[in-house]
Amino acid sequence: MHKDELIQLHQLLVYMRKDLARKFGVEVEGTFKDYDELNIRPHHIHRTKSEHTYAIFLLSSTIGKILSEKGNVPRSVASRLSDTGEKLGKEIARKKR
Repeated sequence: MHKDELIQLHQLLVYMRKDLARKFGVEVEGTFKDYDELNIRPHHIHRTKSEHTYAIFLLSSTIGKILSEKGNVPRSVASRLSDTGEKLGKEIARKKR
């Protein structure tokens, strides 16, 4: 994907997060702690493509986890997204050294 497409996807996931917060209440907001601490938002266009990709995987894995607990999404989806996000996080940390 191109960086602008990743930023659009990132924004879509932020909208999904807000929708989940409206649907399930503030109890789900704490589950986004890792994403919040990352401090990469869709409007941060100066951040790298890999940083946005990592933020996307953090958001999507958390959304998948919430939907697997409260909806009808298989846990394997959330697990795979989480595993991929961890790998990306390690790769970004390694490149920054």
